[in-house]
Amino acid sequence: MRGLNGGYSSESHLSLVPSDEPDGQPINRFIMPSLKKRYVVVAGILGGFAIAFQDTTTAIWNRVQNQFASISIPSPQLSQDPARQAWISEMPLASSSQTLPSTSSDYSVLANSSLGQHMRAGEVRVDSAREPNSTQLISSGIPPARPTNPAKLPTIRIASFSLEAFGESKLKKKAVVETIASLLRQFDVIALQDIQSRQQNILPELVDKVNQSDRRYDYCIGPRVGSESNPQQFAFLFDTDRLETDRQQLYTIDDPQSLMEFDPLVGWFRCKGVPSDKAFTFTLVNIRLDALSHGRELKLLPDLLRSVRQDGRSEDDVLLLGNFGYSDREMDSLRNVGMLFALEGTPTTVTGESMLDNIIFPTRATDEFTGRAGVVDFLRQWNLSIDQAFQVSTHMPIWAEFFAAEGGSPGYVAK
Repeated sequence: MRGLNGGYSSESHLSLVPSDEPDGQPINRFIMPSLKKRYVVVAGILGGFAIAFQDTTTAIWNRVQNQFASISIPSPQLSQDPARQAWISEMPLASSSQTLPSTSSDYSVLANSSLGQHMRAGEVRVDSAREPNSTQLISSGIPPARPTNPAKLPTIRIASFSLEAFGESKLKKKAVVETIASLLRQFDVIALQDIQSRQQNILPELVDKVNQSDRRYDYCIGPRVGSESNPQQFAFLFDTDRLETDRQQLYTIDDPQSLMEFDPLVGWFRCKGVPSDKAFTFTLVNIRLDALSHGRELKLLPDLLRSVRQDGRSEDDVLLLGNFGYSDREMDSLRNVGMLFALEGTPTTVTGESMLDNIIFPTRATDEFTGRAGVVDFLRQWNLSIDQAFQVSTHMPIWAEFFAAEGGSPGYVAK
């Protein structure tokens, strides 16, 4: 027999034992099976265990499947959304050949020098230690849940959305209307631009679609403004459970010299859910600037703001919102008169290439701002192609969040 490393010199392992023969001569006997036979035996034993284990596992898995066969697992929320279902039912989701520029999913407003100083000065009451997301801008997806705060103050979301030639043709497209309605339900008051129709039932039918939920919205709409070749209407859509308005105070800016192509629509609102004497009241100025004015209308905004403040209502919380056609960096003239931008450096178009829309408000007067604002990227939210998203609008809805109590005062505690 060879050494351990050399292996065996024969196929069998022999052992010598004393002989019981009469002549006392030892003889060779096999007392163990050959090495190959042992392998066969061991393999047989292991195979038996494997087969038994497999049978046991199969039986267990079958029992688990039988137990869960009767359980109904809900589909993902995205597939249950009426807008998503409408797109699927109307047409297959086409893959677009265009490549979308990447947009930031998170954006800290504290990085903005003007807003950062404003918040550090304590003018915006945000407990960032308790609410880490309260100072972040969400540039895609559904707006985050309303934050809690030490005083348990309710909040509202003010939004703006350019519907872009919203008329009979869009109203006939089920998927488009379902998408717009789903977007509008995410906010408490929305400034709408670019309603283009000679029919009077366009906006009421859209509101009826929005109200096919547990929300109750109403609207205020202004007269047709703009040139004869491009007339449009501005409107405010608001949740009547969250806000109230005085329709007698709805007006269009008087512009006898036609300095602006589209006369802004002005509305006044007061929050519900808090005592009326402590409720946040504010004026919204619904704006669309003419891109062909080459900056001339942009220079008029400080005067426009001043005239609205002096309209006799003594309302200091005046918010300009809508389609400005410019980024925040191109509107520094408003910073010079003490205005803040809810969005800074954030694309507001579907392609992610341009920043056209914003919500702008006074630095010192509107300390109800919670520090939360954002853009709803509905293209990615519903996994649409660019062509499908363009049927809705080339603009994305924008929003900013405010405390419902005047001054964001912690003296009021919601019941």
